[in-house]
Amino acid sequence: MRGKSRFISLVIVTSMLVLTGMLMPTAAFAGGSIEVLLDGLSGPKGLALAPNGNVVVSQGAFSPPGSILEYVTRGADKGSAIELSPPIDTLELAIGSSGGWRIDMQQTVHNRPPGAEHGAPVADIGEYQQTDPDPFDLEGEPTESNPYGLAILPGGDALVADAAGNDLLRVTPDGDITTVARFDVEMVSTDHLPSEFGPFPPELPAESVPTAVALGPDGWVYVGELKGFPFRPGSSKVWRVNPNAEDAVCSVTTEDDDCSIAYEGFTGINDIDFHGSTLYVYEFAEDGLLAFEAGFETGEFPPAVLLEVKGNKITELAHGKLSQPGGVVVRNRGQVYVTDGLFSDGRLVLVHR
Repeated sequence: MRGKSRFISLVIVTSMLVLTGMLMPTAAFAGGSIEVLLDGLSGPKGLALAPNGNVVVSQGAFSPPGSILEYVTRGADKGSAIELSPPIDTLELAIGSSGGWRIDMQQTVHNRPPGAEHGAPVADIGEYQQTDPDPFDLEGEPTESNPYGLAILPGGDALVADAAGNDLLRVTPDGDITTVARFDVEMVSTDHLPSEFGPFPPELPAESVPTAVALGPDGWVYVGELKGFPFRPGSSKVWRVNPNAEDAVCSVTTEDDDCSIAYEGFTGINDIDFHGSTLYVYEFAEDGLLAFEAGFETGEFPPAVLLEVKGNKITELAHGKLSQPGGVVVRNRGQVYVTDGLFSDGRLVLVHR
């Protein structure tokens, strides 16, 4: 299956383990409910806000192509969905001053300028990575590429988190690409792995696998990571990166003025977004990626985890009500929208507190 094989290449799965007794950030459970706005979607990962406040959702990530949809959030047509494109495969999308951007499953970045009827490819991330090998690669494929996260800077450039390249790239509307930051490996404990699958050394080096990028309230860029094998719960971080840097190094062992740890203690981050100074983190599963990957064999995926981070307080929203996370976006009044069902029957969901 194309979706499964692409996902496995993203998370660098080397074994199939179902783990128990995992660790995660201490979080209180919030009550509330979810409201399903759209269902029957095909691989809905990307979420963005249109200038009019409507929610734009893309389809085709790990699933058959589908139209980009604009969900109307207010007015007489509230609740309707407008098709913005024919069926196309889109992994991620973002909207900014330079128009609508998207990443397709062929590693190409597209831009549709404001007022233009159609978008056009502007940059081939896979081709760029052939000339920009990953110095922190552990898999023997330093030019491997998997552009996965996307955000737009106020000046119009796009930022792309390459999960396989372990870097953050900046793309201009003219297609010029520069490497903003690289993400180092980190030694991670293996004491969560069952002994019957061992023996394992006490620690293993894990690739960062950056999957999500969002603009922070301070004008810097925040990058969420999956954290590769051994996929230890609680080992994922959110990095704070200077968007104007070149070749900054994000590392727990090397200091760099252009990159530092902003938040830590998360598990398998798939997307992030800000509303003011509040950070929202959307994780694959409480018990980590190995437990999530088992869902491909059983058909039963564990619940996704949506966290609201206000200062030192972490609250889980919609506990147990989401699965197979796609994207998260927050409107200006604090309404939280997510997509889920990334590998099955996809949905656009409004989370009520």
